[in-house]
Amino acid sequence: MYLVGGNMIDAYKVFDEMPERNPVTWNVMITGLTNLGDFEKALCFLEKMLNRTVVSWTTIIDGYARVNKPKEATLLFSRMVACDAIKPNEITILAILPAVWNLGDLKMCGSVHAYVGKRGFVPCDIRVTNSLIDAYAKCGCIQSAFKFFIEIPNGRKNLVSWTTMISAFAMHGMGKEAVNMFKDMERLGLKPNRVTMISVLNACSHGGLAEEEFLKFFNKMVNKYKITPDVKHYGCLVDMLRRKGRLEEAEKIALEIPIDQKAVVWRMLLGACNVYDDAEMAERVTRKLMELERSHGGDYVLMSNIFCGNGRFSDAQRFRKLMDVRGVAKLPGHSQV
Repeated sequence: MYLVGGNMIDAYKVFDEMPERNPVTWNVMITGLTNLGDFEKALCFLEKMLNRTVVSWTTIIDGYARVNKPKEATLLFSRMVACDAIKPNEITILAILPAVWNLGDLKMCGSVHAYVGKRGFVPCDIRVTNSLIDAYAKCGCIQSAFKFFIEIPNGRKNLVSWTTMISAFAMHGMGKEAVNMFKDMERLGLKPNRVTMISVLNACSHGGLAEEEFLKFFNKMVNKYKITPDVKHYGCLVDMLRRKGRLEEAEKIALEIPIDQKAVVWRMLLGACNVYDDAEMAERVTRKLMELERSHGGDYVLMSNIFCGNGRFSDAQRFRKLMDVRGVAKLPGHSQV
């Protein structure tokens, strides 16, 4: 209770006054300290704990991974594996894999894979299986991800398995492979969800497939699978159109998106205006963005840069002054040297 509220003094007092401390009370303290970001004290408790449990180790490993400290997470995981008394379980593996792909450590990914195979977690726990596929792909080894995927019997794969592999192909710009994977999934009778469709649409856009292919899947999502597009689906559509240079169509799509989701898509379109040097549309888009989020400094700066690129220096200066008038924070500059 005290740790939930961040009251460390009272929490320590209660802990110190306990006549007997069992693993649960120690783990409560470790969990509370980890949630508060005090890893140094959490590790002190782990060191002092006589009867450590898998929860004790996993809590800190997961905490490190969640606050983007992957190196610390993997070092602690390695210590845990080397410990004779306590071994990682499936939850530990699920905690460490995000740290592994965050580091892009393919060797570590292979080591974790070997460990879970030795312990029999694969293919028993499909969550571990799916996370390993994801980790291989994010570590840059799409071949290992696919090899592992096809080794899993179709009866063991779930929708997350297929979506993860489709997303992996999309991530690596392999549009055809992602689309074929989606079709294989459909033939097995699995119904995609909105996350699956985002992966397929991204694959079509980033994989260089024809716009007709993209629109076929977008329409199938709406008409066959009754999935209402959200900002991410619309974002994929706008992204595809801007890659094809069809900015006017992208602008029309952006106008149809629900207002609470518009800013992200408008900002994507503004970037496309910069690429295609369309100052007139960029000005329209920027005004739309200012109606939604007047304090986003990046919009002003990008618009100003577009004006400069078109020789409209007075307009660029006007936008810079508008930032000052509205108290918009300027983005820190950086050198390309």
